[in-house]
Amino acid sequence: MKVLAITGNPKSSGALATLTGEAARGAAEAGAEVEMIRLADKDIGCCRFCLTCLKDSSSDIAACVQKDDMAEILRKIKDADGFILSCPMSSGHMNAIMKIFEERCVMTLCAPTRKILWVTGIPESRITEKQRHAITITTTGVIPNMLRPFFHASTREMASMARGIFNAELLGHQYAGRLIFRKLSRRESKKAYRLGKSLAAAAAGGVR
Repeated sequence: MKVLAITGNPKSSGALATLTGEAARGAAEAGAEVEMIRLADKDIGCCRFCLTCLKDSSSDIAACVQKDDMAEILRKIKDADGFILSCPMSSGHMNAIMKIFEERCVMTLCAPTRKILWVTGIPESRITEKQRHAITITTTGVIPNMLRPFFHASTREMASMARGIFNAELLGHQYAGRLIFRKLSRRESKKAYRLGKSLAAAAAGGVR
């Protein structure tokens, strides 16, 4: 089975890189084929809101006018069985890199086919041919772990992306806070590793 580790981390080292790497290592040692995608290294333009993707309601991956690295990433998302999604918290939310990525995924991997009450045109995932699974990892410099329930929009946003866009069941999340003032603990690294192993086990069960 294939696991994509998609990170919005602008840095190649540090706490978030360590946790993402540990999750990837856990998944790999549990038998998954893991590929790391660092969005900061990719050519990904901001969504132009031209609605080209919206008009394509029948394709597995909708057309996009931009010719950049998103086309390849979208194909890999469709092929994947599991996801490690990680990004630093920025003002309580996903950082800009991850937000741009999400915006480019919304209507290319979703179609405007869902209806709730009288509201039509709500996006729902196009890639429903198999069950996928995901874990999320968030780090922040100032907010401590004990206050995470009040400052964890980034966790919710990545979970929503996993469920609503990637058609993935969320297995767990990790939040590591106040990292400007302390070092990442060994316990936190072990948790990331265990989450990666759990993801691989679940992804193996979801492969059809």
